[in-house]
Amino acid sequence: MKKINLLGISLTDYSLKESLKLSNQYINNGALNTISVISTQILVEAAENPQHKEWIESMDLTILGETDILRAADNATRNRLREVEKGEFLQEFFHRIARGRKTVYLLANSEQQLMHLKERVLQIQQGLNIVGQYVLEDMNAGIDSFINEVNDVVPTVIVSKFPYPLQEQLIFENKMKVNADVWLALPEHSVTQAKKGMRSSKLVEWFYRKLFYRRVSKYAQKEQDKKD
Repeated sequence: MKKINLLGISLTDYSLKESLKLSNQYINNGALNTISVISTQILVEAAENPQHKEWIESMDLTILGETDILRAADNATRNRLREVEKGEFLQEFFHRIARGRKTVYLLANSEQQLMHLKERVLQIQQGLNIVGQYVLEDMNAGIDSFINEVNDVVPTVIVSKFPYPLQEQLIFENKMKVNADVWLALPEHSVTQAKKGMRSSKLVEWFYRKLFYRRVSKYAQKEQDKKD
């Protein structure tokens, strides 16, 4: 475990073993706990908005989704780089969910995103018990219907995939109303997708990677100037 601060956002980088231990506890503690996979895009866009920072920092567990974040945080050990590069947390998390015969509920903001989300989680782990899915296109009109439906099902894990910052806002404002053990938030764009040849995702990754390093360097210089 290492406390890190990137662009003014406080995070805790847990090892794979530590993250899995925490996620195990979440499934058995009787309350909804939130897990968010963090990308460079999320950090860059949240850095300028105090409310967005609060949403991210309120997550019970943040999983660093890109090796660039580890490098910027000076925590790029060989083991951590491998864990993040291969997406080992998601692999093991979903494997344990399937092995334990736990239930999964999928949430996205369009039919296309829902299809992509379902394909992704089943690609990571076959045999997941998906007991429901919901398309939430209108955050205002559809939220009550979603909450009612998911509370009827009472899944072990909700897996969502929304554009930033809608996903963070959705979780922050509604987590106390939802009856599940874990809410796992995946970023809209992922390095995993980009490396599989999806041109748009690859361009998004490249853009935010460059912007992220520029912002980190600028922020570090600003903090140093304050000390001087």
